[in-house]
Amino acid sequence: MFGILLISARPTGEFHGSMPLFLGAFTVISVVLIGFGIVLFKKRKEWVHNSKMTYGKIVEISKRYSRDDHSGRFPIYFPIVSYYVNGLEFRREADKGLAKNCEIGQEIPVRYLSENPYEASLAENTVPGLNPSIFFAMGLLMLASAIILLIMKS
Repeated sequence: MFGILLISARPTGEFHGSMPLFLGAFTVISVVLIGFGIVLFKKRKEWVHNSKMTYGKIVEISKRYSRDDHSGRFPIYFPIVSYYVNGLEFRREADKGLAKNCEIGQEIPVRYLSENPYEASLAENTVPGLNPSIFFAMGLLMLASAIILLIMKS
């Protein structure tokens, strides 16, 4: 099993090190990341299937600057869109800023859930929440790394 380590930190018996434990942990973490990506993908697909489309108008524009833009030359514009669902007005600020200035009164597509119109996205193809592709990419990279390390070890 494990050999006894001497004070010089050299194994006295057969010692395999922490590589199998490391590879096992790496594999488990990568499978969990891929599984989490699959769950997020299914939730996003369900959200798109259950959502409805409407058009809203830009009623206000919030202008912000990046932290590293000390001179204030490159503003980022966050439009605030007003849209109506069942006669009630809802407002939503864009999650991502735009590099170009929008115009107040401009129409923008809004995708929303009829059960909760506050949960909306200001584009036809975007969905609020985490993007599963990040978890897929990280999980696949970690799994590939674990396989490469296992091959190199053998």
